[in-house]
Amino acid sequence: MNRKLFLADDDKAFHRIITRVFEGTDWEVSTAEDGVSALEQITARPPDVILLDLNMPLLGGRELLARLRKDSRLAMIPVIILSGDDSPSEKAAEFGLGADDFISKPFSALDLVSRVEGACRRTRRMLGANPLTFLPGGPAIEEEAAARIRTGAKLAFFYIDIDNFKSFNDNYGYLNGDNAIKQAAALLTGIQAEFPAEDVFVGHIGGDDFAMMAAPGKAEEMGRAIAEKFDALAPKLYNREDRERGFIVSKDRMGNTRQFPLMTLSIAIATNERRELDHYAKIVDIASEIKKHLKGLKDRAGSVFLKDRRTDRKDPA
Repeated sequence: MNRKLFLADDDKAFHRIITRVFEGTDWEVSTAEDGVSALEQITARPPDVILLDLNMPLLGGRELLARLRKDSRLAMIPVIILSGDDSPSEKAAEFGLGADDFISKPFSALDLVSRVEGACRRTRRMLGANPLTFLPGGPAIEEEAAARIRTGAKLAFFYIDIDNFKSFNDNYGYLNGDNAIKQAAALLTGIQAEFPAEDVFVGHIGGDDFAMMAAPGKAEEMGRAIAEKFDALAPKLYNREDRERGFIVSKDRMGNTRQFPLMTLSIAIATNERRELDHYAKIVDIASEIKKHLKGLKDRAGSVFLKDRRTDRKDPA
């Protein structure tokens, strides 16, 4: 499905230039020559990104931007200002009005396309972000996985689940439960910074489930680092009594009172090193299978990780 790019500029020749720039892409370009027409079209059919010239008849670019930012339905659309004035004071003024980016005329087609793509990507991730951790949520995780699959590059997908979170949340309350989720998110973004060369992406699937993607070369090293850091962190989230005895007493899903160990992580790692991962659903299926295996391990102590070493290739008969 095509994405919608809207250009508000009073120069018809510029309309043709922008339309040519995005020919052959999945961007559908619509245009308006004045601010009133632009506002009507944007309201009737909200685009994914707006390119906005400041000097237009009937309703100027600044006034149009101000109206967009006051409309709750349109306020989140990224707006890129197109201007011949690239002075610092001009840029500051437009960003102050709510512009997302600023491009000075003349500009290269490559720069324009990259700015539009970047603005769209940032907004999609922001709108899909988990409200607790602000990490990319489910749609953004799936989109990132699909993009990495398309490149054909080697990929490691981490499915990270907090064990015994429900008992902790029930016993310590939602505020402490939320804090545990935030601490886990901070730990994972720390791993992202610790392994900058591995092209790490961190997302929050929801609840106590996280996803991470990276180059697979150091996947086990990263899994070990996550496990060790969480096992150092988790006990600090409990009171002294529970921490020292190593468990809490709570009710399970059937209402039975039982002992629950301190929180740990189950880290399932699926890669395309030996298997074909051609669809996000397949990645999730493999990672879920590994996670189920890890959670079923008896007498496990602490967080555990497992990288899938199976292969799709069949041995010749």
